[in-house]
Amino acid sequence: MGVVQMLAIQCSKKLRKQLKIDIPKKIPSSLDSFYSWHSHLFILNRKKCTIVMNNLTRYNFILVGLKKEDFKVYDQMVVDAIRDNLLAEGATKKEVDKYIKNCGSPIYLQASDRSIISQMNEMIRVIGYWNSIDKQDGVETDLKEINRRLNSFMMLKLPKSYSGETMLDELKILV
Repeated sequence: MGVVQMLAIQCSKKLRKQLKIDIPKKIPSSLDSFYSWHSHLFILNRKKCTIVMNNLTRYNFILVGLKKEDFKVYDQMVVDAIRDNLLAEGATKKEVDKYIKNCGSPIYLQASDRSIISQMNEMIRVIGYWNSIDKQDGVETDLKEINRRLNSFMMLKLPKSYSGETMLDELKILV
């Protein structure tokens, strides 16, 4: 039986303020980057949104239209969104179930990696651009499509260059 990890949600200052919770300043040294995700709050079309990015694979997705009540169960929303997005990305149910099982109980920590924060900010700019193009075309932005497109965006620090492919490869190792 594998070691149960912990799902770490590393929050930006903006998100920590919105969550209104105490977050330890010290990051545990035993943190597994495959089970660690950075998250940042931003506004899109006057709606509160977050972007969530995996520390190891840079796999990412957005949550849109968050309300005050959503932030009370934000950790569960992130786990559910990880499951939904990985399945939509093409991961098998067995791979996703194993990953979620290995996550254990989510914990909140402070954001710690500037390169991840920079990549999240770049993705937010890309989302804003795609959204403005959709508005010009009179089309409603499809969030599931945006989440798929985000993970086909080239990231040079990754072995496969694309976060979607990198995440799927890492999931295959679990099973």
